[in-house]
Amino acid sequence: MALQGNLDDFSLPEILQLIAVQQKSGVLKLTSGSDVAVIFFDGGRVVSTRDRRRNARDPLKAFLVQTGHITDSQLKQIETIESESRRELTDVLLSGNYLTSESLAVAIQDQIQDTMHQLLTWKQGTYHFSGDGRTVPKFAANVRLNTEGLLMESMRRLDEIVRYKQVLSSPAMVLRPKALAMPPKDMTTQEQRVLPLVDGLKPLRDIAAQSKLVEFEVYEALHHLLDLGVVEVSLGATAAAKVTPIVKQAVAPPRRSMALPVAAVILLGSLAIGRLGTPLLYAQAERAVRHAPAMSSTLDDSQRLLLALEVYRSIRGAYPTELRALSREGVVPPATVSAFVRRFDYQSDGTSFRKTAR
Repeated sequence: MALQGNLDDFSLPEILQLIAVQQKSGVLKLTSGSDVAVIFFDGGRVVSTRDRRRNARDPLKAFLVQTGHITDSQLKQIETIESESRRELTDVLLSGNYLTSESLAVAIQDQIQDTMHQLLTWKQGTYHFSGDGRTVPKFAANVRLNTEGLLMESMRRLDEIVRYKQVLSSPAMVLRPKALAMPPKDMTTQEQRVLPLVDGLKPLRDIAAQSKLVEFEVYEALHHLLDLGVVEVSLGATAAAKVTPIVKQAVAPPRRSMALPVAAVILLGSLAIGRLGTPLLYAQAERAVRHAPAMSSTLDDSQRLLLALEVYRSIRGAYPTELRALSREGVVPPATVSAFVRRFDYQSDGTSFRKTAR
């Protein structure tokens, strides 16, 4: 199966669901500007998001350092061994006792989940899926993760991080322990890492850097500790900032005799641009639309809507009561919904849906 196109027309959740449903093996390449990412599938399950081409950065290395599994000096040793022995990274990690097989498997799963979360924020770019099982890599430590489960967790993170950042609104924000508050006994591992760093002095950005956690985990832990009343926003402490003094300068009184003529010239210029320039811009836009190449896809609008409905149900637990919810959730582009609505009537009670031709 070959699948390629633009993320504006065929969203990443649709692509992932299609590969999972058809249990395909191969590699999905995503490109957005200068950013490139890959996802490897084996029988519809995600096995890796590591780009191991020559001169490509292996995201697992940066993740292991960021999350404290290895140090910078250890990474240099590992890369030296890689280049001299030409052995694969996970083999070096295990044979050199840098990580156990269990902790490495957990780290790979966490790295894949964090990468999927980041990729779902891409709204523009291109994709290309090559359904060739021979491209699926084999590592010393292997995982096979449920694609729908990864998708559901990633979309949950997208929803939650918006809510968390409404409270933790700035990386310069400073938190402090709340007086007389007792930490709960059932804190998560992430909360246990974050709480000792909350001292009323460190800004949020420093807590995130020192916690050895990914961004979402930091915000989730801190938000929960705020809800529990264990920490609070420090109003007195602020992150160090460079302040540029405002120098008062003598301002010459305006030359009133020229003010009105200049204003009149500017106004007339604006009207001329609006009258003459706007039609030209609209004409260029219309020409661009008329001559834009048609996007080819392996699915028609009806099939894509049926697939999108299943994606929505697997994530939300029920079918939407109206089709517009699919585009609001980012599961499918609005144009696809409109094309479907023109051809069919849609009715749903949440547990099932019915479509009839108009």
